[in-house]
Amino acid sequence: MSESDTPSDPASQEVTPEQWARDLLDLCDDFSQFSQECAFIFDGLAAVAQEPECITPDTSEGIRHVNFWLKYQVIGYREKINRLHSGSVILRRKNKVK
Repeated sequence: MSESDTPSDPASQEVTPEQWARDLLDLCDDFSQFSQECAFIFDGLAAVAQEPECITPDTSEGIRHVNFWLKYQVIGYREKINRLHSGSVILRRKNKVK
């Protein structure tokens, strides 16, 4: 995902309900895709684990690479969720002031 695909950072710009809702829907769509990719990867890892004799140095390197990718994808989703949460807090405060 590019930086332009990330939810708006409420600390750096005005949060509107419309933008917040778009960011939430984008996150849901992105996470759905990520979930499908994870299911495919986990099926592959389970198949490899059933045949330990086929784990070559290249296979081990591939597993390490997938682990690294998954770790940073999860970190990215956590950051996006935190930004949406912050935006939600800002919007609730705005609504109380009105």
